[in-house]
Amino acid sequence: MSFFAVMFGSTLVEPYVGELWIATTADSVMKDAVKQQEMMSDEEDLEKMQEEAADLAGRAVAAEEAKLKQRKREVKIAMNLRTRIAEYMDGSMTEEDFRADCQNEAEKIAKGSFGSTFLVTIGNALLLESDEYLGFQKSFLGVDGHLTRARKRAGSIQANYKIVSSGIKAASAGRKVYKEVESAQQKLTKEHEKEAVKAAADAVEGTSTEDDADATAKEQKHSEEAEAAQAALAAAKLEESIPAILELAWAVNVRDISRTLRKVCKKLFSDASVTLEDRQKRAYALRVMGKEFFTTGKAAGGTTSVKADSGDIKARAEVAVMTTMAKAQGQEVSEEDTESLIQQAKTAAAEAQKSAEGAAGKES
Repeated sequence: MSFFAVMFGSTLVEPYVGELWIATTADSVMKDAVKQQEMMSDEEDLEKMQEEAADLAGRAVAAEEAKLKQRKREVKIAMNLRTRIAEYMDGSMTEEDFRADCQNEAEKIAKGSFGSTFLVTIGNALLLESDEYLGFQKSFLGVDGHLTRARKRAGSIQANYKIVSSGIKAASAGRKVYKEVESAQQKLTKEHEKEAVKAAADAVEGTSTEDDADATAKEQKHSEEAEAAQAALAAAKLEESIPAILELAWAVNVRDISRTLRKVCKKLFSDASVTLEDRQKRAYALRVMGKEFFTTGKAAGGTTSVKADSGDIKARAEVAVMTTMAKAQGQEVSEEDTESLIQQAKTAAAEAQKSAEGAAGKES
């Protein structure tokens, strides 16, 4: 499982979205990074490593390979959707039963992490594509189709704006983290320098009560404590910036899913191997499915923006990093293992917080 597959828990909806673009890209970059690290000899200097890292993202996925992978993704999703609506298409399932079946599936998806958000995004895309096709096919002069297309364009503009605004927010959060950590580092360095100067002055004046060994040990301990405090501050500040980064990632996902399902639906609605009547029936079936997904997602609190508590985000981020590294090194990690690790991380974090609060209470 890739980093973003773990972060968003997309396994249940994978038949309808495939492997997310952001997950594919991150996975490719991580694999290349591991490969480059293994190839590097001990003699290579830091500058060489930095140059390799700088070039890594740009050549992670070649343009043609990315296009081919996306086309395969679209074909696979189209086949999955065709299979999903097959019983309704051949008449072995009534519309009422098919609707209930879609609702049951949506309710299962909604129970997962970000499930309701996925449902709203997928459902909205299926509704728009089916409404546009049926609107052009069945309404007078295709008026309904034109109206739906206008709604799609407005939604596309909004999605692009969301990416830009989320990107600015994430960049701002990143800069804030960097500045605060750098400021704390400078403050600790100055304090350490003052103490070192004072110790040296005391030694010169003969007022020092410590021998050289004790002074060195004290200085080393102070340095370690300062580094630990700085690391803790950096971790805390980074944790604060995760929601902004996650918001940007999801904004990219919304556009990716919408664009992919648009092409998938185009394949299904222009399939010359079936009659026009069956193509229209396909569109109607996907509309039913989209409506149930969208309605269930909304009822479960889903929107096109991702939201989660900081504890869940932190646990998922930690496990996502571990599983991504494991996958890049050829190890397999199942969904069950991943969810178990996430629960363990959340439990450990809760216990640590409880212990910290207890210790603080005793001190006060």
